[in-house]
Amino acid sequence: MVIPRERRKHPRARAKWSVTLETAQGVINTEIHDISPEGAFIRCLDPLEPAETFKMMINIPQSDRRLIVDSEVVWINSLGPDHSFTPRGMGVQFTEISGTDRQFLSRMILNRI
Repeated sequence: MVIPRERRKHPRARAKWSVTLETAQGVINTEIHDISPEGAFIRCLDPLEPAETFKMMINIPQSDRRLIVDSEVVWINSLGPDHSFTPRGMGVQFTEISGTDRQFLSRMILNRI
């Protein structure tokens, strides 16, 4: 059995954090499935198109902090079943995030790994 090589540069933490996406089509309220300091996988039944950009507000649980991040869709899974193994959604990269917010996010992720 061949195990695929991990291509991610940064560790990801499983998360169920609520997130609001402000897109050209309107507002989407959904949740993050996993996250790194550079990007995230966002669960949604109707993902955006690759290369689409949007603003994201991440609500950090057990914190009064809300991160505002500019993001871009890198890849989508729109055909798979909607369960924890292969959920529908999209992989996004953060295109603009403050240094302070990235450091905070990194600490939150390290506490979850």
